[in-house]
Amino acid sequence: MSKTYIRRQNGAAVIVAAFMATFMTACHAEPQAASVADGGAASAVGDESWKAIPDLVFRGTISGEPLDFNDKKGEDSAAVKQFKKTGKNPYNDNVDVVKNGYTIFSTACSGCHGHLAEGKLGPALHDDYWTYPGNALDKGLFETIYGGAQGMMGPQRGHLTQDEILQVMSWVRSVYSGPPEKAKWKKK
Repeated sequence: MSKTYIRRQNGAAVIVAAFMATFMTACHAEPQAASVADGGAASAVGDESWKAIPDLVFRGTISGEPLDFNDKKGEDSAAVKQFKKTGKNPYNDNVDVVKNGYTIFSTACSGCHGHLAEGKLGPALHDDYWTYPGNALDKGLFETIYGGAQGMMGPQRGHLTQDEILQVMSWVRSVYSGPPEKAKWKKK
């Protein structure tokens, strides 16, 4: 192995270890309260100008067909409503939501993607390589999680609420270890 590869792997391990030391208490978090789901969205934007924007069209990553959001999982949270108009996850960088996102990830996703998103049966999610390049943006990552992908990654609609998917996405984004310029979801 090259020295650059080993240094990159060691750097990623340090980042993951620091994250775990900070957020490991999330494993014992209480189930999501409504205030986390709705409060995070309102504080993330500051204004509500997004409400005038029409909803985006979300499509299946593989089929390209419009996604059916009739998953019978209740009403959309404020964060989900905002996300469907902007395509940007309002929970990114919200520490409380990120902690809850890890709790959900650890029970719903870690079996395939590893406890720290390092990859197992499914690909790693903490680096800058995406099987589907659209996943570098929040809208694309949501489409893949909600609607499924090829292979073993089935759709999570019906298993997770749309709000829970956004929370998981916020945790995945928080453990990113790739070059900052490749973090497309952070660009305005």
